[in-house]
Amino acid sequence: MKQSNRNTTAGTAALYCRLSRDDNMDTESNSIQNQKKILQKAAREKGYTDTIFYVDDGITGTTMKRPAFQDMLKGIEKGYITAVFVKDLSRLGRNYIEVGKLTEEFFPEHDVRLIAVSDGVDSDEGENEFTPFRNIMNEWFAKDISKKHRIVNKLKGNSGIPLSPPPYGYMKNPEKPQFWIIDPEAAPVVRRIFQMALDGYGLQETAAALQRDGLYSPSFYWYSKGIGRCGNVNALEPTKWRHTTIRQILSNQEYCGDVINFKTYSKSYKMKKRLPNPEENWAVFKDIHEPIIERATWEKVQNLKAGTRRKRCTVTQESNVFSGILKCPECGGNLNFHFNQGNHSIRYFNCSNYNIGLKKCTCTHYIRVDFLEQVVLQEIHRLTRFAAYYEDDFLKMIMGKFAAAAADEQSRKKRELQALIVRDKELDTLFERMYEDNISGKIDDARFMKMSKRYENEQQEIAEKVKSLRRDLKDVSTEQTDVQHFLDAIHRYTDATEITRCMVAELIDHIDVYHQEKQNGVATQRLTIYYNCIGSFSVPDRQGIPEPSILMETRKGVALQYVPAKTWT
Repeated sequence: MKQSNRNTTAGTAALYCRLSRDDNMDTESNSIQNQKKILQKAAREKGYTDTIFYVDDGITGTTMKRPAFQDMLKGIEKGYITAVFVKDLSRLGRNYIEVGKLTEEFFPEHDVRLIAVSDGVDSDEGENEFTPFRNIMNEWFAKDISKKHRIVNKLKGNSGIPLSPPPYGYMKNPEKPQFWIIDPEAAPVVRRIFQMALDGYGLQETAAALQRDGLYSPSFYWYSKGIGRCGNVNALEPTKWRHTTIRQILSNQEYCGDVINFKTYSKSYKMKKRLPNPEENWAVFKDIHEPIIERATWEKVQNLKAGTRRKRCTVTQESNVFSGILKCPECGGNLNFHFNQGNHSIRYFNCSNYNIGLKKCTCTHYIRVDFLEQVVLQEIHRLTRFAAYYEDDFLKMIMGKFAAAAADEQSRKKRELQALIVRDKELDTLFERMYEDNISGKIDDARFMKMSKRYENEQQEIAEKVKSLRRDLKDVSTEQTDVQHFLDAIHRYTDATEITRCMVAELIDHIDVYHQEKQNGVATQRLTIYYNCIGSFSVPDRQGIPEPSILMETRKGVALQYVPAKTWT
C-alpha cells in the first residue's frame, strides 16, 4: 500500500468485527466482544477518538455481501471514514482476490488507512510483503473448512440424518435434535392442505381459505415461535399465504415420514446459491420419522397435480370432479369440460383432439355430466356392495388383478426402457456420421450445428426418461399395502349419495369414454372405469348385486342408456 501524507488522527475510524461458525472461537458473543476490546484499544493508541463499530456476527468471510461490511464501504465512499481497524486480515474476508482489491486498490484510492492488529499490518507504515500470502492462507482456511464440512455432511446424509431443517408441520425432537417430530400446531394445517387438494381445490383457493381463517403463514409461524429460518417475514400480513407455498407443501415427500438428503448442492464454497440436484443423486430414507400424510394420499395428490390443467372453462371458471380423468380410447387424449352455450345447466365433456384441425380423433366422444355422475355412482354402489357381501371372493380377485396389472406395467416399462437405450445408441451413431460429413464438407457448419442441437436435445430427453424408468422399476411397492388402501377407500363410500372429488381421487384412475351409438331413438353410451390398483373391473352377477341400468331422457327426445364397454372378472 502507498503511504499517505494526511493527518492520521483526522476523520472517523471504522472498527470492523466479523465472526462465523467456521472461526473456531469460544462463543460468538464473547469473540465479538474480544474483537471490540482489541480494536478500541488499538484505535486509541493510534490517536483515533471518533470510532464506529461495524459488526457482522455469524456471517462467513467467503462472501463480501455482508450487511455491516457493505455499510462500511459506503461510508468510505462518502468520505467520512478515513481508517479501518480489523483484528486480522481474515476479518475482512477469506477471498484473496476480493480482499486484494480492497487492500491494493479500494483503500488507497479513497486514502483509507488499514490496520490489522494481530497481523502487524499498518498501511501508513508502508508495504507489507506478507499481506498477499496471508490473504491466500485465509482463503485456503475457508476452503479447507468447507471441504471438511462437505465430508461430514456426506457421512451424515448417507446415514439417514436430515441435513435440512424440519419443514412446516415438523419440529426438532427435543431429545434428539438431529431428528424430527410432528408439530401439533402446524401438522393439522398440512393435513388440511392435502385434503383440500383431494377435494379439488386449487392452489390459490387453498391459500385464500387459510388466509381467511387467520392461519399464520409458515415463515411468520416460525418467527412467532422464535425459530430462525431464511426467507422474508411479512409482519404486516402474517396470515398471507401464497400459492407457491401451497405447491411446495403438496410436493414435499418428507410428509410421508421420509428423509431426503442432497436435494440441492453448491458448485463452490464461494457460491452460496443452492442448485437443484438430479434425483439420482438424492439419498432417500423411508419411514424415518412419523408421517403427517399417508403415502397413498401423497402419491394420489401427486397424480392429481400431474393431471391438473391451468385452463378452466371460460364461462364460469368452474372445474369438474371428473376433469383430468376422462380419456378418449381412440386417440388417448383427455376429454375437456364445457357448458352448453344456450343452456349453462347442461354440462358435458368431449375429446380435446376432435375438430382441432390435426385429425387426431374422428369422433366427439361427447358425454353429459349428469349422466356420467349417475353411471359412476351406480358402479361404485355395485362395487362396494360386492366387496361387502362377497369380501373373500373380491379380495382374491383384486389381488390377482393387481399382480397381473403390476406384471404388465413392469413388462411395459422394461420394453420402453430398452427401446430408449437402442434409440440413444442410434443417435450416437448418427452424430458420428454427421460429424464426419461436416469434416469432409458434405454438411456445412450451420446445418451441422442445427442438427447436432436437435440430437443433443433428444438424447437429453431420453436420459431423463431412462432415469425415471429405472427408478420406477427399482421402486416396487408391496401389493398388500396398496390393496388394503383401496379396500379401506371402498368401505368408506358404501353409503355415498353423491360424487365428490375425494371419492373420484381415491377410487378411480381414469375412465374411457366411447362415442355414442344411436339406433331407433336410443343412444348407447359405453364406458370403462379403471379403478386404482386393480384397473377395469366388472362386478360379477351375484345375488343382491343390482344390474347396471341407467336410462336418461334427453331434451331432444333421445333416450340415453349406459352399457359397460369392457368386462373383467
